[in-house]
Amino acid sequence: MIEAVSILLLGLVFLLVGSDLLVTTTERTASTLSISSFYASFFVIGIATSAPEIFVSIESAMQNQTILAVGNALGSNISNIFLVFSISMLFVNLDKLHLSLPLRPFISMIILGSMAFMLIFFDKTFTISDSLILISVFLISIYFFKPSKKENRNVNTKKYSIIVLFLYLTSSLILLIYGSNLFITGATEIALFLGITSYVIGLTLVALGTSLPELAASIQSARKGKADFIIGNIIGSNTFNIAVAMTTAGIINPAFFDETDLLRDFIILTFSTLIFYLTIKSKNNLKTVYSAVLVITYFLYIESIFK
Repeated sequence: MIEAVSILLLGLVFLLVGSDLLVTTTERTASTLSISSFYASFFVIGIATSAPEIFVSIESAMQNQTILAVGNALGSNISNIFLVFSISMLFVNLDKLHLSLPLRPFISMIILGSMAFMLIFFDKTFTISDSLILISVFLISIYFFKPSKKENRNVNTKKYSIIVLFLYLTSSLILLIYGSNLFITGATEIALFLGITSYVIGLTLVALGTSLPELAASIQSARKGKADFIIGNIIGSNTFNIAVAMTTAGIINPAFFDETDLLRDFIILTFSTLIFYLTIKSKNNLKTVYSAVLVITYFLYIESIFK
């Protein structure tokens, strides 16, 4: 048990260091390519902070644990809103910053989540064809992203060496690959030792661990006064968790599910998405209230899983 925990923690360290380096690299890449704030965070930071989920999903599927990969993707999306977003709100100066929500990426995230639920729930399986459908829906939704001129504007025009960025990117990916391998090995051993199903471990422990990069990136964005980075990070990460992490696992190996667990988790994900929307659209004095509701609900949800 001690060895398994040590392996898991070492993997987590590699994931965190690699993700932090990857976020920094993608932010500089965004500046070099003059990508807008929101869409930089959606595409670049979003997929960067989803990298741990992607690598964990690949490793899980290769070990015939696709169910853990799906649980990890859903659990990460849940914790991204319930914890990452709500905690980030505590670091945002709401008197000076305005939170905005680009509707098309937000709707795309909702559609992907709904499609994933319907594809799995009715036949209790997640297959290659399901994955290809989700990928197709994602690509179609990307086609309809039409950022305005204001959204396309990037005031940071500092350029960086492509070679240096490539070296940073390579280093971060190496850390992520080894980190995900160690992390999934430790998580699986702990699950077996405690008699907990792989799905629950993926939904909670692995999901929480791989959501830490999102939390670090969001808090740093809040402290720098970049509220749009927080929104883009959450929507982008949640989108790529389904469109890339989950679908990749489904392509590698199919999986069978308990519809009761899926229904519970998609209900809580739907609720978190609703509160996410209300928080952004609400008055400043209500944002703290909604954030508190998210945190309290999340811990009640976690407690119900282990009962």
